[in-house]
Amino acid sequence: MLAIGARDELPAVEDLAKRWGRSIFHWPCCHGYELKPGPIGIIAASEIAHHHAMMLPDWGAPTLFLNGAYRPTDDDIVAFARRGTTVEATSIVRVEGVADVVLTDDRTLSMNGLFTQPRTHIASPIAAQLGCTLVQGPMGVFIQLGAMQQTYVPNVFACGDAARAAGSVAMTVADAAMAWVAAHRSTMF
Repeated sequence: MLAIGARDELPAVEDLAKRWGRSIFHWPCCHGYELKPGPIGIIAASEIAHHHAMMLPDWGAPTLFLNGAYRPTDDDIVAFARRGTTVEATSIVRVEGVADVVLTDDRTLSMNGLFTQPRTHIASPIAAQLGCTLVQGPMGVFIQLGAMQQTYVPNVFACGDAARAAGSVAMTVADAAMAWVAAHRSTMF
């Protein structure tokens, strides 16, 4: 049973990592409720920033900081404006306070929280060493599984962040239960 997790590779923004999981988050559906209504920042690190820019108006007033990592199309800009997302092209120097974004032009924009799109990396080499099939997902590499959480290596099952393209705590818990049932069943039949 592989439940080896993943590690997040964050954008190279000074002091972002200090706030990761406290005032800077990865996905609105998991953490949007933790923020007070008001200004929410999105630090672009990949194309997934588009999804944040479209989703987060349901939680507050978002600003998408392109930070040289994402180039929206003209149609994207129109769609963002329609949803109420402001686009900021000036690069970020650092994050201060709870979630204050300091820009290269010396402006500081105060946010109630920030979202970004980390790249994920499987936290252990054991899946690759066992010969498990690894696939590239939108956020990084993960272990490819069948319907019952089995890898394509006999008698090896996996769950958690290393075995999902993206997920949540609820999905991970369900996957772990399914993996245990399938692994246990494989010993009987």
